[in-house]
Amino acid sequence: MGPKRMVIIGAVASGTKTAAKARREDPDAEITLITEEADISYAACGTPYFISDIIKDSSSLIIRTPDYFLKMLNINVLTEHRVEAINPGGKDIAVRNLKTNSSAFLPYDFLVLATGAKPYVPECEGVESGNIFTLHNIKSAMRIKSVLQQKKIGHAIIVGGGFIALEIAESLMEYGIKAHIIIRREHILSHIDKNIALLVQNHVRAKGVHIHEDDEVIKYEADSEGNVSKVITKKQTLPAEIVVLATGIKPNVSLAKNAGIAIGQTGAIQVNERLETNIPDIYAVGDCVETTHMVTGKPVWIPLATTANKQGRIGGINICGGNDTFPGVMGTFIVKVFDWTVAKTGLSEKEAIRNGFDVVSVIVPSHDKPHYYPGSKLIIVKLIAEKGSGILLGAEIAGEGVVDKRIDVVSAALMGRVTAGQLSKYDLSYAPPYSSPMDPLITAANVLRNKLEGKIQSISPLITKQKLERKDDFVLLDVRTKHEHDKGHIEGSLHIPLNELKSRSGALDKTREIITYCGVGLRASQAHLLLKTEGFENVKFMEGSLLAWPYAIEK
Repeated sequence: MGPKRMVIIGAVASGTKTAAKARREDPDAEITLITEEADISYAACGTPYFISDIIKDSSSLIIRTPDYFLKMLNINVLTEHRVEAINPGGKDIAVRNLKTNSSAFLPYDFLVLATGAKPYVPECEGVESGNIFTLHNIKSAMRIKSVLQQKKIGHAIIVGGGFIALEIAESLMEYGIKAHIIIRREHILSHIDKNIALLVQNHVRAKGVHIHEDDEVIKYEADSEGNVSKVITKKQTLPAEIVVLATGIKPNVSLAKNAGIAIGQTGAIQVNERLETNIPDIYAVGDCVETTHMVTGKPVWIPLATTANKQGRIGGINICGGNDTFPGVMGTFIVKVFDWTVAKTGLSEKEAIRNGFDVVSVIVPSHDKPHYYPGSKLIIVKLIAEKGSGILLGAEIAGEGVVDKRIDVVSAALMGRVTAGQLSKYDLSYAPPYSSPMDPLITAANVLRNKLEGKIQSISPLITKQKLERKDDFVLLDVRTKHEHDKGHIEGSLHIPLNELKSRSGALDKTREIITYCGVGLRASQAHLLLKTEGFENVKFMEGSLLAWPYAIEK
């Protein structure tokens, strides 16, 4: 028998990782990479920063070239070639050269689908007009940047409220363009909880971005040259000289589907732990693949570069006879949003509830390092746990301070099914330039632990707002100083400073529900415990207090 023939369809992250690992595993294999694009092995996640000119040269985003793969790894790369059909019975594929339009059949012993995902473009009148873009590769980034550099843009519209939308909004600000974001939902970043998402949304608005919630584009109008000039939504008409559609992506599975490869319930290719499809000797990796959520055990499609690279490595091992496995994902992500960092791992609170968990959560603001150390900045930590067991289900962290290392700690904790109590005892590093003696994660875990054990009773700002809107019978008690209260407070609240609360507690009605708040939550918690000792039974504190309050305050 001759060398194994390995063919990989797709050559961005997972495809090139599969090929490179397969070469290290099997020096004699015949390996062929096929892609419709002219570029391979590029960092698509870096394209927003190329548009903003943080990254000056698009070539910086290219990790490896076809020439490198050929000369250094002896891997043949067919760029600008399209695979038109897979013949599992005959173990070959039909390939068309997009430059010459010629076709050929290429045999394989092992086939790997790394076809990725493609932009989802909602059907809408006028969406084919000029200067309406999606951002999904280097070529599309170059088109967008060219328009921004060559034409004085006065009005830009971004449709969608996810990662790409926010990164593009920041890129446009670098050109002095104030972007408009149109979203169908009530807040950006729909995959995180509303209480954190609204805080991020306030930050984006403070940077000058106009966000239009609960709205939807119904038509694009073009000028005499065929370029977009207006965006008509359900609520309004907005001028636009450029539009970026950041309306999401969908797995690129048509080739697999036509070949009889099983598609999972998420719409992505179904694979086992070894990344094998239902057809022998055909594997799938990366953004086209459905995987398992390690908290719920259910199928999910969460396309991320981290997952694509890990799966590519595993795919490369297994097509060479190895037996590596991919257990699933936590859905861990992080994104830069102007001066904030926003991250999530595991389940959000709403996702946990939807998956049948009995949930307890807390929102705890902290400084990322001691307040006295220069550069200390606030972050807001939300931890979610299962009520009975205390096992952590997820976390969301946002703010100006250091977020990445904290979200990674929680992600690792989720892998071990750690409880809030166990997290509170983690031996994390400390020195004033890096953290506090009690790291924000430790503090948040202790608050969550106290709530799980019934030692404290708290309520989220969102629920407090709902109670105010319903005009529920309760007392919202501001326990800050008079100076703080006079600078701004929640409308309808009663003010009693914490240092006067014990002596004035007799003025409060013990039969009514009392919710205390302060600046960040510490004094509010102290106040609620003080009132408990004074015989008040129905008392809670508002988590995060004003720092986590995403609504207007009265001044």
